[in-house]
Amino acid sequence: MQLGQSAANASASDFLQKIAQAAGALQAERQKKSIAGGKVSGGLVEIQELENLAVISDLHGDSKSLLRILSEIRYEQFLSNPMNKLVFLGDYVDRGSDSVGVMYAACHLKGTYPDSVVLMRGNHEAPAEFPFSSHDLPYEIEERFGGRGKVIHQKLLSMFKTLTLATVVRQKILLVHGGLPTEDAVIANFRESIATAQENHVRSKVLEELLWNDPRQIDTEQGWEMSRRGLGRHFGSGISRRWLLASGTKAIVRGHEPCQGFWLDHGDTVMTLFSCEEAYPKFKAAYLMLNADQLDGINDAGDLSRYVRFPKLP
Repeated sequence: MQLGQSAANASASDFLQKIAQAAGALQAERQKKSIAGGKVSGGLVEIQELENLAVISDLHGDSKSLLRILSEIRYEQFLSNPMNKLVFLGDYVDRGSDSVGVMYAACHLKGTYPDSVVLMRGNHEAPAEFPFSSHDLPYEIEERFGGRGKVIHQKLLSMFKTLTLATVVRQKILLVHGGLPTEDAVIANFRESIATAQENHVRSKVLEELLWNDPRQIDTEQGWEMSRRGLGRHFGSGISRRWLLASGTKAIVRGHEPCQGFWLDHGDTVMTLFSCEEAYPKFKAAYLMLNADQLDGINDAGDLSRYVRFPKLP
C-alpha cells in the first residue's frame, strides 16, 4: 500500500509536515465548530448525518493491522465522501514496533480528509497529563529521526491536546476511549464537561476518566470503585445506563482493553473494541463497519456486534 511505503520512508521533515496538517485540521474544526454532517464543541464531536461509519480502536503501533483495515474499507474511496466517517478511538502509539508509521498514517488521513476522519485521544496520547511507564514513543522517534526526534515528539504532544475526547453518532452510539466519568454533575452536563475536559483537567477528573476508566460489575451504592491501573475508575452498569439516558444514545463503544476483537458488557450496553494484534498476540484485531440505516436499526451494543469485522490475514 502506498500509504505504508510513504510512512516507512518518511523523513523527519515529511513527518513534521503531516503532523502540522493534522493539527491544522483539528484546530480548524474547533474554530468553525463544525465537521461535515455534525458539530464540534471543544473535545466533543456530534455527528447527526452520515452515510457510512467505520471505527478503528487501539492500534499500539500495529501498522500492519491498520493497513489491512484501511485496505478492506477502501479508504481512499471511502474517505473521499465527507459524509462517511472513520473514527479512531485512540492509543495509536506505544508497545508495538511502528508507532511512527501509525501516527504518520493517522495524521495523513486527518490532513487529507479532514471532514471524514475523527481522531480521538487515548490514554497513551496523554503522557504529559498522566505519566505512565510504557510511553516508549519518544525512544522510537529518537531512534528513527535522531536529533530531530525531540522536536517531533513535542509537536505530537501539542497535537494530542486537540484530539477528540468523545463522539456521539446519530444519537445512537457514544464513542470514548476508556470509559465513562462517574460524577452526577458531569453526566447531567455532559456536553460542557467533555468539551472543556482538557482545559479543566487539573481541577476535574473528566479527562482522566474518559481516558482511563473501565467497565466492571460494581455492587457499591456509588456505582464505581478506584481502578487497579492507578489512574481512573471502574464504573458499573448503572453509570452506563445513566450516560445512555443523558446522551440519548443506545450503545457505548470504547477501547482501552485487549480482547478477541470485541466483547460486550453491562447487559449489552457497552462494547469494547480492539484493533491491535502485534503487541497482544493472544488477542484478535477487529473494527466496526456499517451504514446509516444499519446504525439506525440498533437498540444496544449486542445489535451493533453484527457489524464487527475481523481484518483478513495477508
